[in-house]
Amino acid sequence: MDDVKEPSGVEEGKKPMTPEEYEEYKEEMAKKQMASVMAHWPWYLILGIVLTVLGIVGLGMLPFVTLASISVFGVFLIVGGIMLIFAGLFGRGETGGTRIFQLLLAVLYLAVGVTMIEEPLLSAQILTFILGGAYFVFGIIKVLMGFKVQNGGIVIFSGVIDFFIGAMILANWPEWSPWVIGIFVAVELIVAGASFIAMSLGARSMKNNPELQV
Repeated sequence: MDDVKEPSGVEEGKKPMTPEEYEEYKEEMAKKQMASVMAHWPWYLILGIVLTVLGIVGLGMLPFVTLASISVFGVFLIVGGIMLIFAGLFGRGETGGTRIFQLLLAVLYLAVGVTMIEEPLLSAQILTFILGGAYFVFGIIKVLMGFKVQNGGIVIFSGVIDFFIGAMILANWPEWSPWVIGIFVAVELIVAGASFIAMSLGARSMKNNPELQV
């Protein structure tokens, strides 16, 4: 009986980390990430400014942002469909059912991606309707959940906001379709840019004041 193997999932010579070791590992990784941000804070500041400017500019040309976002997402779907085709045809270890599912999903990705590129306005109308419906339904769900949880006032407030956003989108569909997605993208760019700017300025302060470093 010389060919006894180690239990599956346990590598020879390695032991699972204890909770204390895991916490130390997370703290060490956080310090390394912070050190990297402090070392490259000007680049994060530039990135934040660029994203913020793009978002502000995007607010002034929402139809273009909407159609451009639809086309870019269509390209992503086409690339994903091609990758799924290769995975379904040449992947190892998959069963016949898995391969068929991957190929069918790839066809769906390609069809939707091509439609988004060729008919961006129609795609924007469909996505705007789905977006409005999602906000409407999730708003109702949040409100109902808020009444069932303790201190659910914030949940109810968030649900009411989502409900009214969804109701406004659906009430003005499809007239709002050319700019609804664009405004979401532009606002996301502004928020992301502001986050990078705040992070970079905070990292600069920590770099210039060692006392702030943990």
